[in-house]
Amino acid sequence: MVNILCTVLHSLLSCLIPPANLLVIVAVYQLMRRQPGTGYIYILNLATADLLVGVMCISEALDDILDGDFDRSKSFCLLRIAMSMTPCIGSILTLLLISLDRYLAVRLPLSYPTLPKKMPMVLSLIVLWMLSFLFGHLPLIFPSLQQSNYTGYCGLLYAAKSEYLYTICFGIFAPSLLVLVCLHVSVGSIAYLQHKQLQHACAQAGSLRSRLRHFKALRTVLIVIIGFGLSWGPYLVGGTVQAACSSCNLSDMLKDALFLLGETNSLINPLIYALHSKDIRSHLAKLLKCRARRRVKPLASNVRTVGSWDGGWPEAPGS
Repeated sequence: MVNILCTVLHSLLSCLIPPANLLVIVAVYQLMRRQPGTGYIYILNLATADLLVGVMCISEALDDILDGDFDRSKSFCLLRIAMSMTPCIGSILTLLLISLDRYLAVRLPLSYPTLPKKMPMVLSLIVLWMLSFLFGHLPLIFPSLQQSNYTGYCGLLYAAKSEYLYTICFGIFAPSLLVLVCLHVSVGSIAYLQHKQLQHACAQAGSLRSRLRHFKALRTVLIVIIGFGLSWGPYLVGGTVQAACSSCNLSDMLKDALFLLGETNSLINPLIYALHSKDIRSHLAKLLKCRARRRVKPLASNVRTVGSWDGGWPEAPGS
């Protein structure tokens, strides 16, 4: 029964995650054409990482349907784990870059627009994916991190040693989350001071409005970070407990329920941006209206032929 449920959930995620993130990618790309900015590129990178997670859900769903036939080879299992961990690491590092970018925008509202952005952005993304690939493929790069007694049951602690999980937890996720918390605490203090200045300084209203806009963007990032922690936190905590406790038996739960919960984060992120980011939400609405308009176009054409109606979807400003 549990295997059937996991198969159904993997199939649902493989059907929902790719189209949801593709919509966000298209919407952000259209925003970038109108309003170029590093923030949009980082969001685009986050949606791309989540899209890759969705692609891996397809392979996991196929593996569940075929009853684990793909898992008999340890090399293939390690490759699948690496391809799953790489975009997950890319997601948390991208959240770090987004938070840092928003922090600089709030901290330096006057000099931020003049800061060089293109080259640092390109270098940061290159370093990000290099680190993601390196840490995601560590067991394949260093065979000493592989389990010597692989039984054909594919799971992180079945195919790789506990040292690899320690490296991921305390080398990537824990430091990144700590920096994210520090950044948002600092921004919270700036927001408090800025709120007090807003009551007195009318001459700097333009600068204050700009900061408030960045505060709203950081609020969305904070919601994404909370979603990431709730999704992947149980898996990381459970994996650490399993690696440290030799008498515990959490491997099945880690492989099925907790890892599946972590993968849902790639579906939560586009939903968060669709609900809390006004610009992305409006462009997603335009995309969906455009598709609906194409579907009803023949009917509208017939009505115009009769001459009783002449209209269409209202065109948004700037489109």
